Amino acid sequence: MIVLTGATGFLGSNLLGKMLDEGCEVAAVIRTNSNLSRIGKWKNHKNVKFYNVENEDPRLIFEENKIDVIVHTATEYGRRDGSVSNILQSNLILPIRLIELGIEYKTICFINTDSYFNKGGGSYSNLLNYSLSKKSLLVWLKQLSHKIKIVNISLEHMYGPWDSRSKFVENLIQEIALEHTPRVHLTHGHQKRDFIYVDDVSDAFIKLIEYGCTYEFTFKSFEVGTGMSVQLCDFTQKIKSLSHSESILGFGDIAYRSDEIMDSKADISGLTELGWIPKIDVTEGLSRILKCYGVVIRDTQ
Repeated sequence: MIVLTGATGFLGSNLLGKMLDEGCEVAAVIRTNSNLSRIGKWKNHKNVKFYNVENEDPRLIFEENKIDVIVHTATEYGRRDGSVSNILQSNLILPIRLIELGIEYKTICFINTDSYFNKGGGSYSNLLNYSLSKKSLLVWLKQLSHKIKIVNISLEHMYGPWDSRSKFVENLIQEIALEHTPRVHLTHGHQKRDFIYVDDVSDAFIKLIEYGCTYEFTFKSFEVGTGMSVQLCDFTQKIKSLSHSESILGFGDIAYRSDEIMDSKADISGLTELGWIPKIDVTEGLSRILKCYGVVIRDTQ
């Protein structure tokens, strides 16, 4: 059985569906105020159990089930109230508590979800408290890896349908393709990002769950992306073109941040060696999202 934190989130809900499709049994961790809309269709699925870690001791998960793998996708960015305690609870305290229980109950592997902007030695000022909490967790993961196998996943810029409006891609699609905002305020858009579709991400997680259960190691890092970066101006223009929007793209309306990440892409060699490859390019990924939202796709050929 797999413990999955963040099961009601964008990544977590997609991963839950993939796990169930693969025949996995899942203990899905939720909270009292979790929005269950993304996972309602699996409410009575025979292979999933839901545990509210605010009302129940997480130990119950391990007492009632034989847990093989813990997959931690729960993330608190602090965008809503900026509470450091909430950020630390989700991003540091909860995963460490689950690791301690995993060690006690002989769980095989813990899989952590990290972000591309935590690569390197700096901290991302736009989400500083989030960044610091994830870096702190990474230190503890390495410290605990002699007791339980640890896989750390550095995830590039994931996107897909029904993500939160607070996310960059979702907000762009809403403004340009659905609301046809007269002018969309943007930076110059020279930054390059490795955009990876959520289905490819879910496939990568499944591959790494198999890896964690099969191979002998202590701590292993993998980067998840397509291995190619795309300029934001080109990505944004693609949304406009596919949706035949008349929105004006106001490149240069917003200044770059002082610590702007100008290029990020994954080194996917570790995953390709395991037989995983990304299948969905930017055009197909954006087209899938727009079709989900009822937008008629323009032929760009």
